[in-house]
Amino acid sequence: MRFSISCLYIILIAFVLAYLIVGEPAQYCRFGHGTAEATVDFCLGITVHYNASSGDNDLYASMQVTRSSALGWTAVGTGSMMAGSLMFIIYGNPFSSEHTAPVVSIRTIDGHHQPHLLSSNDTGAADIQLLHAEWFPLSNRKRDQASMAKVALVCYSCEKWPGTLVSADATAQPWIWAWNAKQEFDSYPDDVHLKMHEHHASSGGWGRFYVDMARSVDRGSTVPSVPPIRPGISALGASDIPGGWSWMDPVVHIHGFLMSAAFMILYPAGVFAMRSGSPKAFKYHSIVQLIASAFLLVGMAIGLIRAHKIDSFHHYIGLTAAVLSIIQITLGWRHHIVFVRIQRRQWASYSHIWLGRGFLLLGWTNVITGLLLTGRGWSLISVAASFISIVALALIGWVWFATRQRKREPQADWEDDDSIYALQATRDDYFAVAADDDDDDADNSRSSSGDVSSGVKVRKEDTE
Repeated sequence: MRFSISCLYIILIAFVLAYLIVGEPAQYCRFGHGTAEATVDFCLGITVHYNASSGDNDLYASMQVTRSSALGWTAVGTGSMMAGSLMFIIYGNPFSSEHTAPVVSIRTIDGHHQPHLLSSNDTGAADIQLLHAEWFPLSNRKRDQASMAKVALVCYSCEKWPGTLVSADATAQPWIWAWNAKQEFDSYPDDVHLKMHEHHASSGGWGRFYVDMARSVDRGSTVPSVPPIRPGISALGASDIPGGWSWMDPVVHIHGFLMSAAFMILYPAGVFAMRSGSPKAFKYHSIVQLIASAFLLVGMAIGLIRAHKIDSFHHYIGLTAAVLSIIQITLGWRHHIVFVRIQRRQWASYSHIWLGRGFLLLGWTNVITGLLLTGRGWSLISVAASFISIVALALIGWVWFATRQRKREPQADWEDDDSIYALQATRDDYFAVAADDDDDDADNSRSSSGDVSSGVKVRKEDTE
């Protein structure tokens, strides 16, 4: 246990220190492919790198566009409107026998009409370059063929873009997206004339989103890799309104409170109680752990209702933790019943202890991934990671101290062949979870022997 939690502590401290240097990529996605409406499907990942040599901020972007035909185009751009926007427009035939790469047309416009390719006069001091573009098949079956365009770009000194303001300090930088699902192309030059998208945002032809650019700033000395796209996550540091939806959703708050309280407070408190040395240690431990498990199961149910589907690492961890909590309760109950009878640990005891340690690590991981999933900034995540690190250290210290104290206790303090109250004290400490017929059998056995305390050696508490 010491080794595993110590490793976690080191990882979390490194995680917090990395926050001071390395930003976390922001991400915004719309998953419309394969839905009944068959709407736009794209993801945008963003990292801002402070370039010490130029003294400017460089914007690195990854894009993924999923489609099932060669029709139409998909675009994202800076700003809240087309005028002055730096636009990245993707189109092409992913199913061509020539295996051509997707076309990435980088354009801008000074009004609401056909965008034109960038020229040196358009970019000012900024420098925009395409790093990579490739199609990736998602299915080999013709009846449901689909392909994904993966694109990487960089905009050097992007804050010097003369059009729409691009700020590395913005916490709600506006971006726009648009798509056309029906345009047919005879060929695919990068300056092809584009047909109009739907006129109204409500029709799904275009929309806006907002990105917390400040959280993605990387101040490392080396050039970062292009930001990865995390599968199944619709937003990290991004939202459909300035500031984000998650803080406005009380259901998210309730889910986060229940799960955080369970894993960061109640479950650790149950461990502290079990190792407290109190005559009622087991009683306190079981009550606190049952409350924590209730928090976990209710929080999981709320999370599933809120999510509608299971499609992220956080969801899988949460479901695993919920199942393990039931197993833990069962093992703890089994351990107690057998321990009362034989006064020593057995397979259920050790399974309960070691599964509990892994269960706690899993829960702490889920708290962090939950914060990441909501798109919260690194400041809140670093606070949570620091708190978990403190709890982990406290648990290590408390278990070590309790173990040393137990070893120092004289055997006579807790073991007495002649004590008439030895067995009864043990049963009181466990608040009698054994069945009544077990009690009767034990009483009959003692009566027949003629000595209520003969040959009984017990400990007053179960020190796991």
